[in-house]
Amino acid sequence: MISLADIHLPDSECSPVASSVPFPLLSAEAIKQHRKELFSKDVIDNCAFATRPGSVQLRGMAPRHAPFIHQFWTSPEVLGIISDIAGVELVPVMDYEICHTNVQLGTGGIDAVRNTPIWPPMATEEEKRSFTEKITSEEEVSKPIVPWHRDSHPFVCVVMLSNTEFMTDGETELMKGDGSTIKVRSPECVDSVSHIAIPAGNMPERITIVTSFRPRNPILHDSSSNMNVRNKSLLPELNYQWTTYRLDLLSERFRALAADIKKDYQSKVKETDRDGEPGACQVETVNVEVLSKWMEVQMNKAVRRARKCRLSVHT
Repeated sequence: MISLADIHLPDSECSPVASSVPFPLLSAEAIKQHRKELFSKDVIDNCAFATRPGSVQLRGMAPRHAPFIHQFWTSPEVLGIISDIAGVELVPVMDYEICHTNVQLGTGGIDAVRNTPIWPPMATEEEKRSFTEKITSEEEVSKPIVPWHRDSHPFVCVVMLSNTEFMTDGETELMKGDGSTIKVRSPECVDSVSHIAIPAGNMPERITIVTSFRPRNPILHDSSSNMNVRNKSLLPELNYQWTTYRLDLLSERFRALAADIKKDYQSKVKETDRDGEPGACQVETVNVEVLSKWMEVQMNKAVRRARKCRLSVHT
């Protein structure tokens, strides 16, 4: 585990974790089923976005075009594993952010993506020899396939769906607080950390999937944003899911505050009323100034999110 303190960054409000070290999550059969659904005709035809040279993204396929993938990433078992590592109970941000897929394009370009095999290809003998030569030579600086950025959501789980045994590069590089960097293979990390994806070499493919998470507890800070994903999404669907998720989150926060006020009221009634009966509480339960400030904060957050949604519609 790599903490935010380890890389000279301040703790976030939700978790001290910056990144995990690589760990196995998908079984061989789960990898096969992920690849089968991701590279189906329906997904390629409806969910592919080419936003930069050398790569293509697949987004918004679950659950309509990828029922297994949706079931996998929303299962209690997987959520339990991810939450234990993050140190806070997590859930997927919304369906659209389940299994965002980055595909490094080869010489065949985007057309070759349709012919991606269900099982990750193995290295050839030539690639194995090249790998041995690579690790004994000086390290080269690779041009990132994805530039320096912070993720749009509080937590992400990155899974490599390609065979990495003889792969060169292909890591995620993290920016430390002092400006230096470290490389991590397929990490789970948080949006507090700037990072890039280094292109893989010596293998015919580099396919990674990214599922974004937020705290299940609606009271905890949720820094989600759409700023990095608008140009690689079906905007009407993204805006619908984003808006309803944010409104649901806001309503949960209001209900939680109402429950706290009711609990405080009941406590004050028991302490001050001779009969312990509600209806004639003599002690103030509501701090109007505090409540007004809380309401202002919540509404300002809602307005900022709505503006981001409106930007999505017009871009």
